[in-house]
Amino acid sequence: MYTNALVALVVSSLAGQALAAGAHHAHQQLHAKRDLVTEVVTVTDWVTVTATGRRHKQHYAPTRRITSTTSVPSSAAPPPPPPPPPAAVPTTMATLPKPAPTEEPVPAPESVAAPPPPPPPPPPPPPAPTQPAPAPPAPPAPPAPVTPPPQTGGGAGKPQRGLPYNHPELLPSLLGQGSKVTWTYNWGQYDDSKTDLEFVPMCWSDGKGFPATWKQNAQKAIDSGSKHLLSFNEPDLGSQANMSPSHAAQAHIDLMNPFRGKARISSPAITNSGSPNMGISWMKQFFTACAGNCAVDFIAAHAYGLTPEQFLQHLVNVHDAFNMPVWVTEFGFNGSEEEQNKMLATTIKELETNPKYSFVERYAYFMVSEGNMINGGRPSKFGNTFAYASF
Repeated sequence: MYTNALVALVVSSLAGQALAAGAHHAHQQLHAKRDLVTEVVTVTDWVTVTATGRRHKQHYAPTRRITSTTSVPSSAAPPPPPPPPPAAVPTTMATLPKPAPTEEPVPAPESVAAPPPPPPPPPPPPPAPTQPAPAPPAPPAPPAPVTPPPQTGGGAGKPQRGLPYNHPELLPSLLGQGSKVTWTYNWGQYDDSKTDLEFVPMCWSDGKGFPATWKQNAQKAIDSGSKHLLSFNEPDLGSQANMSPSHAAQAHIDLMNPFRGKARISSPAITNSGSPNMGISWMKQFFTACAGNCAVDFIAAHAYGLTPEQFLQHLVNVHDAFNMPVWVTEFGFNGSEEEQNKMLATTIKELETNPKYSFVERYAYFMVSEGNMINGGRPSKFGNTFAYASF
């Protein structure tokens, strides 16, 4: 008969083996959390844990990015309301000139012999018909709001490269002389990049406190020069925004439509999953639920786990499905640093030189972080290619 101590020792050993086996087969990534505020942003690291030491992502469900669990109201007073439009200037009515007075006949001087009486004067001409004063011109109608025209990126029709980040202190090494990067975003609403790049705020979802600060922060970004707004982040994925198409359509109308005409607005960003109710299928249901009422100027799409050829074909499929410009706000390739660099270089060359992909306006490789686009504070091989390579 085994003693209690011996039984406990055996159970402990078996449990340890089970945990080690689970770690070997699980690819678990922890999410960074961000509290969205008006002026202060708290950022913590997210970590990828694998048993083999190799980071890789599933083709449609890379668990990453930031979420928010609390909303801290801004202590700053809201900006004053805009001044009322100036009053319309009354139209000055034109008047006709007055007619000249009629001259009276001058009598002849008297003489010794009275001259015969003059003939009676001819009757005065009938007065000219009165012309009515012209009607005042109608005041001009106020101009209708105009959505800014689509942009095809910077310079010679090339799409613009952007940097997604959580840690702004890592950005400078990718923004040196000759950098091709023109914009950035952090899955949040507040620009802490400390750069001159265009910051593009994201609403992320209609939960977790995001709506409470969205409209104020989005307007602040627009006032600071942002020309684009990003809607929800992967609502077709349970670990991200996790919204049904009909729910997302109504939330988009409530949160994004108020900025129509002030900035160009993205669709929700979809994964590249081909599963039912995900990816392109989810987006089709979203537009059906919108019934033409959602302000959307371009499609936001993500793609992981594909070859360059598959990635480019996926972008064509997205464009063909919705016939709108496309932003690739996240994508990444699997493999070693050298393998990723080779695939990224192939992709950038196609996007920037092949007119077949002219519908792609902007793209951003995932992401500015240590061990990814940055190694030891300097650009990794593919980070350098993304930021500086010319084709």
